[in-house]
Amino acid sequence: MGFLGRMLGTEKEHHPLDPSSAAAGRLARERTGLEEFAHRVHDKLELVPGERAIYVFIGKPPDAFGIAWIEHGEEHNFKRLMKEKGLSEGEFRTRSEELRAAYVRSKEEPRYTADVGGKHVLVTPSPTLERELVDVIHRVVEE
Repeated sequence: MGFLGRMLGTEKEHHPLDPSSAAAGRLARERTGLEEFAHRVHDKLELVPGERAIYVFIGKPPDAFGIAWIEHGEEHNFKRLMKEKGLSEGEFRTRSEELRAAYVRSKEEPRYTADVGGKHVLVTPSPTLERELVDVIHRVVEE
């Protein structure tokens, strides 16, 4: 929705991320990988800065989205992980629904804006959302 949504009041305004916050420090730690990712992906990004990785919702969650994460400068992708593990399309849908539900539960969490690689992104520094994302991803890894 972007500019028009803000003008019409249908898109919520978010404050800039405090550069001295823990979330900003986590983003800075993965800055190079995040900037490369942001340059390559031509869709909306929402970052969830975690202890071990930066989780990235791509697209328009909770409706149409993908998820990736940057850990130690390396990009990982949920869809690729599911394929590597040989999980079925039904299992993929189940896990995607779990990710969607986690995102919906986080809707009231504070969100901020930041610039990453010249791209305006949303940042959700939510430990609860991070834990839920880690839980879903690690269950796939262990299958």
